[in-house]
Amino acid sequence: STPSNSSAASDVYKRQTLHFSDMGYVNENHVPYVPIVTQAFDLDRGISLTSDAMGGTSSFGSVTLINDGSLDDYIVNQTNDHLPVRVLGGKKTFDRERGIWMDPARADLKPVFAGLGTLWQPGRRTLTIPLLGALSWLDVTMTGRIYGGTGGLDGDSNVTGRIMPILRGTACNITPVLIDAVNYVYQVSDAPAEISALYEGGFAGGIVCSGTVADIYAQTPAPGTYLIQTGATGTWIRLGTKPVYGITVDAAGSFPSGAAPQNVLDILRQMLLEDFSLPEAYLDGQWTAQSAMAPWTGGWFWDGTESVTGQDVVRTLLSGLGISIVPTRSGTIRPVLLSEPLYSTQPALLLTPDVITEIEPVSLDASLSPPTWRWRIGWQHNFTVQSTGSGLHPQASADRQAIIGTADRNAVWASAALRTRWRVPNDPSAIVTALASSDDAQTIAISHGRLWGTYRTLWAVTVPVELSWQVDLGDYVSVMAPLPGLSSLTMGIVVAEHVRGGDATATLQI
Repeated sequence: STPSNSSAASDVYKRQTLHFSDMGYVNENHVPYVPIVTQAFDLDRGISLTSDAMGGTSSFGSVTLINDGSLDDYIVNQTNDHLPVRVLGGKKTFDRERGIWMDPARADLKPVFAGLGTLWQPGRRTLTIPLLGALSWLDVTMTGRIYGGTGGLDGDSNVTGRIMPILRGTACNITPVLIDAVNYVYQVSDAPAEISALYEGGFAGGIVCSGTVADIYAQTPAPGTYLIQTGATGTWIRLGTKPVYGITVDAAGSFPSGAAPQNVLDILRQMLLEDFSLPEAYLDGQWTAQSAMAPWTGGWFWDGTESVTGQDVVRTLLSGLGISIVPTRSGTIRPVLLSEPLYSTQPALLLTPDVITEIEPVSLDASLSPPTWRWRIGWQHNFTVQSTGSGLHPQASADRQAIIGTADRNAVWASAALRTRWRVPNDPSAIVTALASSDDAQTIAISHGRLWGTYRTLWAVTVPVELSWQVDLGDYVSVMAPLPGLSSLTMGIVVAEHVRGGDATATLQI
């Protein structure tokens, strides 16, 4: 193993890489990797297979070094928290003519782990570096702006200390934040947004738009109208008359940079870059290709009442889509779309009895086994549920009341034959999604039905650890073993990996 750690001085920026190994290693450029690694790390990565679909999970152990005193300065005087760590693996070869072990070329080493190291923990004889995967970047809180309560667009005393609302993509019937109760000013988003309709108690015809202005405080809207101010710093509306019923809007939000992605996966990517300041280098190059496989429009609205982490945003935007965000061996994060195995796909690895050392069945989550006979995928989430009563405008149409009276409408895939075949087939609860279109929701429901509406098996396949380095989560593999269902080559998807430090084998769940 060859972990390296980079550090930067606070006064003059510099980059320094420390090289260590377990058995001693010198690359072709004569860079030595000091042999002080005494214990490698445990690795657990996987895709959470549950009916509410689905998030990437990972946990990592630590690397233990001999504490010979050479690293005391880094421990005491330099920042060593959340710095990049990379672990590579390879094999020495024996040169029989000269009777020496030869080191592999640096380019021939396989990536095993790339992520971050937390605070170094020195002992009397050892130095331990706990490891974090790339998904740890998603634990940070969204960098939203906060109202100061000084008046105007900074909000009045009622919103002091509250995070400004955030609208990304298309959202239905959101309640904008009232930031100036005297002048009837509401904020829709902290970035540009297009308002397609404004409702008072569910009625769209009572207050009409009188235009967009550069300064919403420069003029008072006429009674029964509203003005819009929108730009990189946010979107606001100002009413000309105090409303009798609650104000809601249908809108589509962009980003402060002006970027305006439409599909859910692209919205998530842009949020990680802009709203969470994730370094772009940590987004895998396959993200763009995966985005084309999931061209589903949607969006979400956060009203600023709660702190939101990157993990929260991932779960919200990807809920029910069958897409997981997983860490790769190279230290990036990428989306993986789980769908029915395609036998036309070229497998990344062929696993046959000559390389499989052990294979055992693993129980699927109870929400997926037995098979599911029905999937209900929500679409056009209603952010402000308004049921019949005094909160609705008397002129609100019946169609509008039907839309705003429930939080979600569902697209459905169902199999009556499957329901009768199994005594207790699964019937997952309806899943709330960020989708805007019923057609997209129907496409996903059908995809889930094809994947989980039949009997699936999960296998734990133990192979030499060097072989496991050739695949990553979400990769297709072909498996053949003397077991029911695997007697001929069968296509599968790698959904988890378990490695224990020092072991010669690794276990892939497929």
